[in-house]
Amino acid sequence: MIVLPLIAAITSGVIWGLVPVLYAEASKTGGSIRANFWKSLGALILLLVTSILTGNLVVPPLVGFAYILLNMSLGTGLGDYSWLKSIEIIGPGRSTPIVFTYVVWTAVLSHLMLGETLSIPIMIGAILSVSGIWLISRTGDSSRWSLKGILYSLLSSFCYTLGPIAAKLALEYVTPITMTVWNVFMVTLIYGLLAAPNFHVKGRSKVVLGGALGMGVALPLYFYAVDEIGVTIPTLATALGPPVSQIASHLSGDRLTKLDVLGSSLVVLGLILSTLS
Repeated sequence: MIVLPLIAAITSGVIWGLVPVLYAEASKTGGSIRANFWKSLGALILLLVTSILTGNLVVPPLVGFAYILLNMSLGTGLGDYSWLKSIEIIGPGRSTPIVFTYVVWTAVLSHLMLGETLSIPIMIGAILSVSGIWLISRTGDSSRWSLKGILYSLLSSFCYTLGPIAAKLALEYVTPITMTVWNVFMVTLIYGLLAAPNFHVKGRSKVVLGGALGMGVALPLYFYAVDEIGVTIPTLATALGPPVSQIASHLSGDRLTKLDVLGSSLVVLGLILSTLS
């Protein structure tokens, strides 16, 4: 296992667990579309500066652009939309464990489609991580099951499974920075068109900062890890998001339950076990 890509993958997972708090005020006051526009714009500004300084501001070849478009459509597009819809219907406590089964399906599908290693430690690690997220999501959940909500959760999991594979294929033609720039550019353009002409939100500076960190820093780190060590381990590292969010919430004053501690431990154990394969 290459150390630097693993550190990059873990860092991206940790950042994605921390930044949601920066989006909260903008989402509540301006709605998801406007908040996502400012989030994406913050990332795009940082990425354009980075790409110019590193010489990565280039136009991808057509086939590479097609894979970037597919990755963006599955992840930020249909995947995120389906997850939000499932949360709306059955609540985050029931939706999140279903959605995060993508860490298991990604391990299987990347083996079948890309020829990546599918070892017993990787599968056990993925299952432990999903189980840990399930425990974390039990805290304070009073929602009810719904077939419609379950289907939206499964659709999101399916999209998040295929998205990283599209990213891996795109990275055969472009650098991680180039891929992220075009990914975020398309997302910013879409949300900008949807939000126009009213872009007003409260907490704009926080959501811009969150976007710069979550998409401008964490996303290229994730793509770098995928490019270097494949899809499975970096995707499994994204499971660190929920426990990191719980810890951050605890530090801001919320109570950390036994289920939170046990679930977080399972996620970390699962990631460690997978990297030992």
